[in-house]
Formats: sequence, C-alpha cells, structure tokens
Amino acid sequence: MKKRFLYIFALLGLNVAVTVSCIKEEWGVGNVNQTTNQNQDGWNKNKTIQVYYLTTLADKGVYNIAPVSDFFNSKGKACGLGVVDRTDVQMNLYNVSTDLAFSTARFSCYALNRMISEGGSTAFEGSTILFNHKINSEYSFKVTDDCFLKYVPVQVASIAADPILIPVPFTTVRFDSKKQIDAAEMAFKTLSGNAYEGLVIGTVKTDLLEPLKAAAERITDYTFTEVTKNADTEYSIFMLGKKTWVLREMTKTSVDSDLNAFCLSIEASVE
Repeated sequence: MKKRFLYIFALLGLNVAVTVSCIKEEWGVGNVNQTTNQNQDGWNKNKTIQVYYLTTLADKGVYNIAPVSDFFNSKGKACGLGVVDRTDVQMNLYNVSTDLAFSTARFSCYALNRMISEGGSTAFEGSTILFNHKINSEYSFKVTDDCFLKYVPVQVASIAADPILIPVPFTTVRFDSKKQIDAAEMAFKTLSGNAYEGLVIGTVKTDLLEPLKAAAERITDYTFTEVTKNADTEYSIFMLGKKTWVLREMTKTSVDSDLNAFCLSIEASVE
C-alpha cells in the first residue's frame, strides 16, 4: 500500500519535475511602471494579464481533456496562465493533469484539494495550473486536512500589442466549508506578507461567499472580488489580492457541455 501511494505522488510530481530555471526572484508588482496603452477610463492594457479559469462550478471532476486541450491550444502562447478546476486523479492512475501538460505543450503543477479513501480505493481532488515557462519553486499552505492554498510564482505576458512580462504571485484554492474558511486566517496572513503577496483566484461554495468576504476584509491592504456575481451555481469564482490588482473584465466561453472558461482580465500596479 505504501508503494502505491508513493507511486501516485510521483505521478503527480511529474507536473513539477522541471522546476529549475532562471526567473525573476522579486515578485512584487510595484516595479511594473509602463504607462502606455492606457484607456480614458484608466485601464492600462500594458499592465493587464489574463487568467483562464476552466470550471463547471459544481462538485465533480473533469475527465474529458480533449476539448480542454483544444481550447488552450487555440489560444497558443497568448494564454500564459490557466487553471482547470477539479482535474481529479483516480486510483487507476489516469493522471488528467499530466496529460493536459503534454497535450497543451505547457508546464504545469497540481493544486491538491484533498485525498479521499473509500472502500480500499483512493482519489485525489485538485486542479491543474498551466503556464508557459519553468519555475523555481512552488508552495502549498495547509489550511485543513482537506484544504490547501497553492502558490506558484509565474510570469505572464500583458495583453498589449507589444507585451511585457508581468510577475504574478499566483495562488489558487477551493473552499467547501465554513470550517475551512475559519481556519484559513493564518495561511492568509502568511500569504499576504511581503514574502509572497499572493494573488488568489479560486472557487468557494456560493452560500459561503459572505463568510469568505468577511475573512478577506481582515487582511490588511487586500481586496475581495466576487468574479461570478449572482451566479445560480453551486460554486462561485472569487479573487483575493492586494489592492493594486484590479479585475477589469470577465468573459465566459463554453468549452464542453457544462464546462466553461472564465477569462479574467486583471490589471497590475493600479495606484
């Protein structure tokens, strides 16, 4: 049994096997000073990134990766950061996350939510993070036994005609219970500190939005944004980050059946 678990974790680890490269180590976005491509409304496209978040906003896994791969491949390098929610790994060792990395020719890592053992079988619930370059490091912050914050510092090209690379302290998480939200205070404090200054984009059960918002308001200099407002869905997408990160626009595209891609256009270094 021990060997089986080690083998599974090794497979999950394939997504982060290539984690050595030369990449900027200071991840604060305050150094991005370009002011070109600024609209009258103050939206600076040269400091704006896009994050593609693919999810059913329901409590179920995504196993049909062909349309997901087609979606990312159609975007090419224009998509510098994507998340596929609930790419769960079953005990039969079919690793959706690894397959996505290969089929989209991207680097990836796995954001574990929880491990479930029932009737002698084990499954891992989590999400796949896709990006365009090697990384130096990644971190997981434990909230509870069934909830973890995943932190992955990456660089993403802006959406301007002449793009620049913007450091993004990307973080993702899924909240299923108020117990998890109550327990997240210490992890939030660590993640919001100068060492990380994490930008969190994740999902939360829709009926837990208010408790999460209340917890977020206790984080100094951070702002909570409900991305999928007034959605009649089991889960909602939220964004939590320093006030210098501003969600400018969100668009929704159908990928497969009830799986949708939510494109978040986020401006950095907003004063």
